[in-house]
Amino acid sequence: MPGMVLFGRRWAIASDDLVFPGFFELVVRVLWWIGILTLYLMHRGKLDCAGGALLSSYLIVLMILLAVVICTVSAIMCVSMRGTICNPGPRKSMSKLLYIRLALFFPEMVWASLGAAWVADGVQCDRTVVNGIIATVVDTDLVPSDIAAGLALLHQQQDNIRNNQEPAQVVCHAPGSSQEADLDAELENCHHYMQFAAAAYGWPLYIYRNPLTGLCRIGGDCCRSRTTDYDLVGGDQLNCHFGSILHTTGLQYRDFIHVSFHDKVYELPFLVALDHRKESVVVAVRGTMSLQDVLTDLSAESEVLDVECEVQDRLAHKGISQAARYVYQRLINDGILSQAFSIAPEYRLVIVGHSLGGGAAALLATMLRAAYPQVRCYAFSPPRGLWSKALQEYSQSFIVSLVLGKDVIPRLSVTNLEDLKRRILRVVAHCNKPKYKILLHGLWYELFGGNPNNLPTELDGGDQEVLTQPLLGEQSLLTRWSPAYSFSSDSPLDSSPKYPPLYPPGRIIHLQEEGASGRFGCCSAAHYSAKWSHEAEFSKILIGPKMLTDHMPDILMRALDSVVSDRAACVSCPAQGVSSVDVA
Repeated sequence: MPGMVLFGRRWAIASDDLVFPGFFELVVRVLWWIGILTLYLMHRGKLDCAGGALLSSYLIVLMILLAVVICTVSAIMCVSMRGTICNPGPRKSMSKLLYIRLALFFPEMVWASLGAAWVADGVQCDRTVVNGIIATVVDTDLVPSDIAAGLALLHQQQDNIRNNQEPAQVVCHAPGSSQEADLDAELENCHHYMQFAAAAYGWPLYIYRNPLTGLCRIGGDCCRSRTTDYDLVGGDQLNCHFGSILHTTGLQYRDFIHVSFHDKVYELPFLVALDHRKESVVVAVRGTMSLQDVLTDLSAESEVLDVECEVQDRLAHKGISQAARYVYQRLINDGILSQAFSIAPEYRLVIVGHSLGGGAAALLATMLRAAYPQVRCYAFSPPRGLWSKALQEYSQSFIVSLVLGKDVIPRLSVTNLEDLKRRILRVVAHCNKPKYKILLHGLWYELFGGNPNNLPTELDGGDQEVLTQPLLGEQSLLTRWSPAYSFSSDSPLDSSPKYPPLYPPGRIIHLQEEGASGRFGCCSAAHYSAKWSHEAEFSKILIGPKMLTDHMPDILMRALDSVVSDRAACVSCPAQGVSSVDVA
């Protein structure tokens, strides 16, 4: 029916077209409001600092503004649902609601600008609070479509650079070399212990991996009350989780010492089990799966790790360090490890985890190494910004990390995020194509591939000289923690003392997809190669369609299944040339 009349003209949109757009905005706003409320309630006791009153006021007013916006959007949705296509009468109040919604954009922008100004003006409060406020104020002159275009350009630029690189110097290993044997052994260990890291996620991951049969398999555990079998295991908040853990690991009730799904900021769920196949006591720490875990991730400033070792530089990610300290205290003070080793004194300690849990597992293994010298750790897709270079080198004798493809998390740190933003700004500012062409070409390139040279990303001639200054808003948040801005280099930014460069844990096994199985891996079964990699290979965030999916634990488990079975099948095959190639 007729389009709505706003600002004296008729628009090609009707009053009953706003249900789905309104629902999308409502979901985003409600999640945003819950996040800010949680941040305020958990950290309001830490706002008695210089500028703390301003931050407290900012959060309170922001929650009120969001509440008003949520009510307005809800009203728009409800009114848009009324009437029929031919009867717009029940929706006659829609134009007034839209005027109110548009008017609310002004105080939102003003308050966001004030928040950016206060944060950039030297507020000295808990960094989690400040980082949360920064997350609510994206203070740059790039709109979301600009960022999408920049990511598309950056992906093609990275592919172009990789295609034009000269072949790297390589070191070849014969099939029987010790390095190959070590790689095969550690891959088999990773394949085995990844089951425990996945089990730590409980029933949500199990049902996600088994959408058709998962609920039927563990449904009885959800409905039944706690049984005598459960009483054999220490822990809390088991609910439906125990059934999924048993199915994932293949263990029995009696094999578990402790299972905890207690979840708060800096306090991660974990489980402790006896693995008779590998003769090990396994501690598995859960990765990010809740808002509390996200706040732990956001505590990205550094603190000195309190461990007994000869390393002098012991800086580590504060949030992950606090989470590892919590699990350490539970294991030692509650006698959980003592109970496990009283049952199996000849077993060795193995600590595993995925994502945030992988980082916490690495720190926990380092804390326990003085008491358990034979401890081993397997960190799956751990964050890059974990600890100092000295600790990274120290951990190589007892920690193995596993990274899949272009997974963004093992490349993620504060320094690398600033570098990514700088590179996006650079490639957008230097591009000589209109945005619609960039987005269309980028969509085609992501879906079907192509030649990355087809879309130039640099201006011609001397025009680049006029683009050596940062875009508007770049100095408000970045310059407080970053050195002078420059478009002249592609190297990562230097770090301030608050955010020094941090590194991933241990030795790193990198799984890379071989051949083309479709841009999203949905056309045929993927095959992977494995090699030992240096941490420098993960010093930049790589853009690609799988940079997020490569981090998912189910994808990582499928990749491990593939590479372990492929390598096992080739053990009995005649050697054809060299068996593996590692970059020197």
